[in-house]
Amino acid sequence: MARKHVQTLREIMNWALWVSFAAISAVNIVTPGPANLNTVRRAMQLGLTQVAPTIVGNALGLAVGGVVCAAGITSFLMKSGLLWSVFQWVGVVYLAWLGVKLMIRRETLSLNSQADAAVPARALFSEAFLLAATNPKALLFYMALFPQVLNPEQALASQAGILILTYCGLSILSLTTYSALAHVFRSRFMTQKRYDGFRQISGVILIAFAAKLLLNMQ
Repeated sequence: MARKHVQTLREIMNWALWVSFAAISAVNIVTPGPANLNTVRRAMQLGLTQVAPTIVGNALGLAVGGVVCAAGITSFLMKSGLLWSVFQWVGVVYLAWLGVKLMIRRETLSLNSQADAAVPARALFSEAFLLAATNPKALLFYMALFPQVLNPEQALASQAGILILTYCGLSILSLTTYSALAHVFRSRFMTQKRYDGFRQISGVILIAFAAKLLLNMQ
């Protein structure tokens, strides 16, 4: 039974192409961006064990983007200049809003007691989910690679599912690693004053990402 199952997977996916997709995805995922920055910030503030909703929210946001792209909705949006512009503006506005919020809103660093900086899991999840789901770069990445990897003579839904799960799995691995490193730094060097500075710098960087997206829209 297991052998038949493996054979079926081999028939669905060209594994040489899958390895190439995974390698390119890994490079794209580990490159510093809004999701990595947001996860590191939350890990700095709350610690490794409390940042799981952020990691899961980001992965599910990427999964939604992959499904949207595989379903052809992204192509439809891009053909409609107005709808694609609206989607891009949503991403820009959300990034800018998150950046401004980080710069002006005080957050408590939790080093001893989790209650010191309690952030609801739902808030962490929704923050990361929206950050991933409204990022046009993720959709464009899917759109650039899917046509190169998907075999139209095989089951497209199954192939797309494998690619999306691969991308999301690599994202979880990457963000978990970033969070672990941030947790080590946090436990050894972080103080409330240093965290405030890091938070404000993070806000400026997110606004810069928003500005870059805005320039790319021109």
